[in-house]
Amino acid sequence: MSSRFVIVDDDVVIRKILQKIIEQNSLGIVVEECDDGIKGEALIREYQPDIALIDLLLPGQDGVELIKKVSTVATSTSFIMVSQTTSEQLITKAYEAGIEFFIHKPINMLETVSVINNVQEHRKLKQIMSLMHETMSQYSKGVQVVAEDPKSVSKNRIYQVFSDLGIIGEAGVKDIYRMVQLLLAKNPKVKSYQLCDMYQQIAKEIEQDAKSIEQRVRRATAKGLHNLADLGTDDYYNEIFQSYSSSLFDFKEVRQEMNFIQGKSQYRGKINVKKFIEGLLFIAEG
Repeated sequence: MSSRFVIVDDDVVIRKILQKIIEQNSLGIVVEECDDGIKGEALIREYQPDIALIDLLLPGQDGVELIKKVSTVATSTSFIMVSQTTSEQLITKAYEAGIEFFIHKPINMLETVSVINNVQEHRKLKQIMSLMHETMSQYSKGVQVVAEDPKSVSKNRIYQVFSDLGIIGEAGVKDIYRMVQLLLAKNPKVKSYQLCDMYQQIAKEIEQDAKSIEQRVRRATAKGLHNLADLGTDDYYNEIFQSYSSSLFDFKEVRQEMNFIQGKSQYRGKINVKKFIEGLLFIAEG
């Protein structure tokens, strides 16, 4: 079934670009759009779209406030934030409000398609899991069912990502996995944390220097960025590249690393460890 979209952005050009990308790539249909946070809230309440694309800075009320208000009534809607902000604090607030992904301005078609595809796949997975749960509930009376260990499932998912990125042998992946597990144990929905605090907590647990842990994590993340960019250089439409280039990294930085690999730039792409961790959290949660 085709996804139904609502777009809320005060720039009419951005709204038209997003609509064109959605329609030309057969991602779904845009049922409504508007340029105001108050109007956007009313539209989402009325249409209950599958996916809402919402600008961070809006007249009336900002995107974070909008999502906070409608998330309790539009429980089946997935929220994607559209913004040019690089503020870690604002991005954290957006994730705390309930967004699943960020699309960066200026709009890039490949990033937009990749993000929307990821959200749609996650929605399908949740629907399948819900259906399986209902089916099992009907036939499990009197039958003892052995559930798979959630920790084992999340570990397998995360290490599959490490394998896909070619970093499974890097020392830092163990530290990255510990960070994800700490956040999952804390609360999968909580995104308010400081990386320095996590490095310190892990340092106490394994009795090592926090700075060394940070360096290992950054090296592993940087290696993943490089390997992914190298993959995209060889095959721009590779499934792994499409899946991870915007969910685990900032797409513009992946492009920068690709330019570096191709000798088009002397500057490498920059890593965002927090985005990488949050992307892994999303995958671990299934």
